[in-house]
Amino acid sequence: MGGRDVRRYFRADFDDLEEYVPVKPLDVLAAEIGVPVGELVKLDANENLYGPIPEIREAVANADLHIYPDPGQTALRAAIAEYVGCAPEQVVAGSGADDLLDVLIRVTMPAAVVNAPPTFGMYGFLAKLSRARVIDVPRRADFGIDVHGVEHAVAEGAQLLFLTSPNNPTGNALSSAELEALCELDALVVVDEAYIEFGGESAVPRIAEYPNLVILRTFSKWAGLAGLRVGYSISHPDLAAAMMAIKQPYNVNVAGDVAARTALAHRAEIFETVRCMVAERDRMAGLVGGLGWLKPLPSCANFVLFEVHGRPAADVAAGLRRQGVLVRYYSRSELANYIRISAGRPEDTDRLMAALRALG
Repeated sequence: MGGRDVRRYFRADFDDLEEYVPVKPLDVLAAEIGVPVGELVKLDANENLYGPIPEIREAVANADLHIYPDPGQTALRAAIAEYVGCAPEQVVAGSGADDLLDVLIRVTMPAAVVNAPPTFGMYGFLAKLSRARVIDVPRRADFGIDVHGVEHAVAEGAQLLFLTSPNNPTGNALSSAELEALCELDALVVVDEAYIEFGGESAVPRIAEYPNLVILRTFSKWAGLAGLRVGYSISHPDLAAAMMAIKQPYNVNVAGDVAARTALAHRAEIFETVRCMVAERDRMAGLVGGLGWLKPLPSCANFVLFEVHGRPAADVAAGLRRQGVLVRYYSRSELANYIRISAGRPEDTDRLMAALRALG
């Protein structure tokens, strides 16, 4: 063989790609920090710390895991359609919403995409993997969308626009006026509603008016199924058919399919937990803000972004981590003075407050 450097087979731009940095699982973090898993307070990933309801666990335990899942997602698409109020042929399910982001990019293969930082890092990551040019249109000082900046980016050739509403990590939702202005552009407008069950107005009804609008949703947050990876899109039937045609055939596994359908069947019960999380979000924002050196931003999601005063935000996140309380810190310049804290259970908020007071 002509040499043993396997890297010579890599794509030419591999070293220029930026790796997406995900959060680590509890057992890995516990080993790093030196704190038992049971003593960690995990408020860094916007997970539902109440976990899945017993009916979901039972349904998964009794699922036929030795049989391949339905590649057409027939029962799951029908259940999702009933939940959101659309036709089943408008729905495509995936291994988390991230899977569907990738499918959308591969269906369209855009020369350029619009990203609105600070926002979910997966948009730019997946676009660059597909060699699309990422045009960043930074949000305004209040973290609202710069609509005119997006219009300019589309005029420059961007064909795909990624937005989150409520936005991660800032918690603010897209307004109806902003949505309408963006959907009038000659681009596919993808609105990620991963946190819509916690607040904000869904854009799903607007798809009938704007065939260039795509909505993404997930079961990770409200239903507590982050570990099973089930998400879905709602779009014009023609786009949904194209996505179904090129997705991985078995992209939703049997356990995820069963769990998602069970969650929808028992959603009234789960929404009681969602209401508890919203209440705890507001309680946590009030208590933390009351310390005087952390200012909460209004949030429609299951987390709150706090502006840190009088000390480096990185030091706050590190100090909490040493006590086994995990929050999210971003090193990007526009977020260097902020930390994001997920809404947990009352006992999680209590541990958070004790740890913050210990920092002085």
